[in-house]
Amino acid sequence: MQKGYLGNDVVETIYFGGGTPSLLQISDLRSQIEKIKELFNLAKDAEITLEANPDDINEEKLAGWKEIGINRLSIGVQSFFEEDLLWMNRAHNA
Repeated sequence: MQKGYLGNDVVETIYFGGGTPSLLQISDLRSQIEKIKELFNLAKDAEITLEANPDDINEEKLAGWKEIGINRLSIGVQSFFEEDLLWMNRAHNA
């Protein structure tokens, strides 16, 4: 695949989701974003979303994600009911 694969179309949205991509190392996500920029015409103001579980979010990761261009999080809240979270064995609470 080479740049221009989509013609002159500009990619305006990238979504890293499914399979908990928030567990990936910042360096791995950076490599993927750089490869996308190499292969596609990425809009200057593209929305780059990362799906994350609340358990995976900390200040270091937030700073890293922001630094590599991720500008939107899709946070997978499973429930706001404490007993459901306990049943699902989630590390976070309501």
